[in-house]
Amino acid sequence: MFKDEEQTCITCPSTWQKSRSLKSRLTQTSALLTNDVAAQSYDVCTSAVQTDSIVPNKEKDHSSDDIAAFLKSVEGMVLKNLEENTNSKAFKGMENVLGMHSSSVNNNMTLNHAPLEFGMSVQDLSWNANGSVIGVAYGEHNHEDWCTHKGMFCTWNIDRGKINVNKADQALDVSSCLMCIKYHPILPNLCAGGAFNGQIIIWDLSRTEDIEVCLSKNVEDGHHEPVTKLCWQATSKDNILISLGMDGKILRWEVKLSRYQDPELTLLQGFAITGSGIPRDHPAAPSSRTGDIGGTAISFSHEDDTVFVVGTESGLVLKCTTLSTELPLDKGVKIQFRSPITLVYNAHNGPVYDVDFSPAHRNLFLTASTDGTIRLYSTLQPKPFQVLEPVSGYVFGVQWSPARPLVFAATTALGSLLIYDLKKSRVGPVLQIPVNQTKSPVYSVAFNPKSDTLVTGDSKGTVKVWKLSQGLSSQIRGESKLLERIAASSYE
Repeated sequence: MFKDEEQTCITCPSTWQKSRSLKSRLTQTSALLTNDVAAQSYDVCTSAVQTDSIVPNKEKDHSSDDIAAFLKSVEGMVLKNLEENTNSKAFKGMENVLGMHSSSVNNNMTLNHAPLEFGMSVQDLSWNANGSVIGVAYGEHNHEDWCTHKGMFCTWNIDRGKINVNKADQALDVSSCLMCIKYHPILPNLCAGGAFNGQIIIWDLSRTEDIEVCLSKNVEDGHHEPVTKLCWQATSKDNILISLGMDGKILRWEVKLSRYQDPELTLLQGFAITGSGIPRDHPAAPSSRTGDIGGTAISFSHEDDTVFVVGTESGLVLKCTTLSTELPLDKGVKIQFRSPITLVYNAHNGPVYDVDFSPAHRNLFLTASTDGTIRLYSTLQPKPFQVLEPVSGYVFGVQWSPARPLVFAATTALGSLLIYDLKKSRVGPVLQIPVNQTKSPVYSVAFNPKSDTLVTGDSKGTVKVWKLSQGLSSQIRGESKLLERIAASSYE
């Protein structure tokens, strides 16, 4: 039934894989042909020339009388050219490259207003927006009672070719001592002033008549004690003026400008520095919780215009805000007053005469006090991370340089101008300059925001303009990073 069967092998050739075939071929290029050719340059020919024989000139003898006569004949022309070169502004702002890293300050100009009453001091200084005009506030520095003097506001245009150093370009009387002034940061002809009687004045210096265009007279919630400092907060739409007074008030005014009408001054908002804003356990806390604390200095942050620092008559240093949500204080007639205080720093041992926020760092500010110290604070720490004691005696003014982040200037009761450069020294000033020979107190200092000059004013009513070397007025590479490191050291 079943049997074995064998079949032949069946193969299926591949339809896709084919056997490879290889072939070899040889190629040869043509033989390379070479050819050598020699070349020879042209023949060289040398020739010589000879100039005419040199005849030595015999120098003519000149007598001393001849030389004197010649010098006399050109004296007028030489003096005229020297004077023109001295007054020339062709090289203004330029320095010798060899001295670009030197630190020096030279007195360029000394200004006095001869008609000024005896005893009037320079209370404040301010440059206009162009940096060409310096404004000076004159008044008595010490008052034992209510002010019975008249103050004065004077201006000098230092960019003029010919300037009368003994008489101001403009001199405007004020009903009482003028304690502070501040030019508008955009409009070069608009300036505000604060008087001892609490009044705010605004001048339009572009006018020839009726220069005083605003006066805060009979404002119920206004200042009733001396106005100590003024600050502008100006934009393209709004012009806000901040005033600080010895009555502890910080007032925000709106200055309405119109092309066809005089400016209007309207009180918008008020803050009050009282004992209730100081923690009870603070070493410098006042005994009265409701008493006013006189404000002597104010400075706003350059990066956040709602944050500011206030120095006080009692030595307190306070961080404040315009966005205060504190309960209204029991004062004010038409507006509500609130406490602006958000942080209380370690206090000075005497009145704080000046404070200034760094234009190059949002958290750093300087203070100057009658306790003889300059302090460097961070807004984030109550304790100053650097205390400088430059001289024995009061320190009245202090201001950062607008050009160099590590440079600032200070003035003292012993008549000195101090220049600090934190890149070179964090201990003492790099320059200590006597402003006057009598060691009279120097109350104010102001850097020019548009050039390499600063100005000082003293108790004798004298204003001096100083020129800074390029080493003090031109920013140095890596300076901002060094300032950051200094600021960071405050947290250690």
